[in-house]
Amino acid sequence: MLPQVEDTGLPPLLRDAQVLPIWEGTTNVLALDLLRTVIGNGGIESVENEFERCSRAVDAPRLQCAVQTALDAFQTAAEWLRTAQAEGSEVLQAGARRFARTLGHALELAYTTRHAQWSLEHEQDGRSAAAAERMAAQPINHLTESDGEGTDALAREQAGTSLFERYDTPKFRSGSDSSHRERV
Repeated sequence: MLPQVEDTGLPPLLRDAQVLPIWEGTTNVLALDLLRTVIGNGGIESVENEFERCSRAVDAPRLQCAVQTALDAFQTAAEWLRTAQAEGSEVLQAGARRFARTLGHALELAYTTRHAQWSLEHEQDGRSAAAAERMAAQPINHLTESDGEGTDALAREQAGTSLFERYDTPKFRSGSDSSHRERV
């Protein structure tokens, strides 16, 4: 007896239904947890207080650009969060990882800059300041990079279409797409 090959399109639908709600990968799951925490508990205000505390602690002229870069990235993240909340959960989920990376890198830069200020004052050591300047020169705002709007648009487009509508195409009905069978 030969084994039968499932060619109805149901296996990928079942797989997607189970995997998509949690995404794949640790960073995406952590990003969703961060969103829940920030949205549910007024966490964005706490994070904003940290940025303000770090900013007030920095007064060295050479660190002003770095601390401003961190503040700008945070403000972009906070604005993105407000906008995404208004647009719905699909947009929040689609941008969660980029939001978490932006917030994390901005906090990292803010803390590094605050430490650099301390190091300049107490140790007369410019190495931490150099590290902060170098870090500020790297891209830390992942919400305004080139594919951000495209990702959000795809999330909105996909949210408006049911799974059955997406798979109700001639190639899936006829089973003529051999690459699809290999993926299942």
